[in-house]
Amino acid sequence: MISKLNNLPNKYLFYFGLFFVLIFISLSYWQYTSYLEERELSAQILYPENPTEVIVSEINTSNEFSLITTQEKLQTVKTWLLRSRVNNGVSGYHVITIYRNDMNEHILINRGWVPLSADVDNYNFSTEQSFTGMLYRYDEIPRFGQDDIPESEYIFRIDKIFLQNEIGLILPNYYLQLSQNCGSEIICIDTLEKYRAPHLGYAFQWLFFAICLAVVILRKNKLI
Repeated sequence: MISKLNNLPNKYLFYFGLFFVLIFISLSYWQYTSYLEERELSAQILYPENPTEVIVSEINTSNEFSLITTQEKLQTVKTWLLRSRVNNGVSGYHVITIYRNDMNEHILINRGWVPLSADVDNYNFSTEQSFTGMLYRYDEIPRFGQDDIPESEYIFRIDKIFLQNEIGLILPNYYLQLSQNCGSEIICIDTLEKYRAPHLGYAFQWLFFAICLAVVILRKNKLI
């Protein structure tokens, strides 16, 4: 078998091409598993007609993807702009604000999308009575990527530990992403749109590339 491979008319093309065939197959598998993960995640998200009314202290006993409405007066603690957010192909930020209630309990709220021209100082939310949206887990810290900068008005991810260190307070297990009444000139985030990445199409694309390259390699070496 080894002797036959060494005598191939284009053996270097065979080995070099085989390497890329394996890469394309791996990329196809990765995109397919991403598709399955997002489909499973979308199936977990339920959209009841009426949100559950809760107070901040009850968030830790709620479930992720629960649709809720807060039921107490909340006051602004601090606001950041979350970088590298896109809405309909336009770059911008998400407005991330921490609020506290009269019991000094805190909640982090993703109000929605604003354009790059937005200034965090222009969003003075002071005191509000209620918010409606869906609960989410905080972002995981990637192995590689830009680190958040302390005392900055901008962040790269909703990192619970970093934000707690910034304010010196404890946050609930989930943050709230608003689905309505997000604020003047702030666009609410479409949660359904968030999970429509074309992973399945990419999976078939990489598999097609792998098959085409494999056919070329085999034909050049007269194996088919």
